[in-house]
Amino acid sequence: IKYFRKKANVPPAQEVKVSGLKDSPVKGLKEGTLEVGGRKVPFVQSADGRYDVFAALEDVTSDPSKAVMEKISLKGEPFKGAANAKVTIVEYSDFQCPFCSRGYNTIENEVLKQYGDKVKFYYKHFPLAFHKWAEPAAIAAECAKDQKPEAYWKLYSGFFEQQQQVTPENVKEKALAMLDGTGVDKKAFEACYDGRKTADRVKAQMAEGQSVGVSGTPGFI
Repeated sequence: IKYFRKKANVPPAQEVKVSGLKDSPVKGLKEGTLEVGGRKVPFVQSADGRYDVFAALEDVTSDPSKAVMEKISLKGEPFKGAANAKVTIVEYSDFQCPFCSRGYNTIENEVLKQYGDKVKFYYKHFPLAFHKWAEPAAIAAECAKDQKPEAYWKLYSGFFEQQQQVTPENVKEKALAMLDGTGVDKKAFEACYDGRKTADRVKAQMAEGQSVGVSGTPGFI
């Protein structure tokens, strides 16, 4: 900790602590995590404590893409495309993000149309804090998903296609209008949305995205 404080010029008032210290798979080494102001820095240390590498230990005999996919939960999630498609695309995105709107158009009008049953597409939420209606819209989409996958995709399309008309104040009103004709129980939807019953699910998807290296939107795996 003393060494890292000097190396990274960490302010004296900033707490630095070690967590998860354990024996490494490499005999004689230890590994753990330095927690610094919300950041987590993995490290590997020699048995005598003299040498440290401030990075995660990786097994190069493993398949890194498989390790990434194992962190992504897709069971029971709605998707577009064929169930047996050879290529799976997972997007982490933000309904209010202009670049995500371009990503939406690329996926919908190019990828899914050109590749058809060769591709399976999943959409996950990654609402950025400075986009004020992105998280409420994600909560609304998850509430719709609880009733019907088709309703989820209706909001997915609607929020991107009406991105310029949506505001933090009218998210619920817009969502309800988009759900017309879907057969969704709107009272149940409103109870879910008003109670933010799917907020934890949205946060979990964002944390999942961060765990596989997503730092901005749109992020594609």
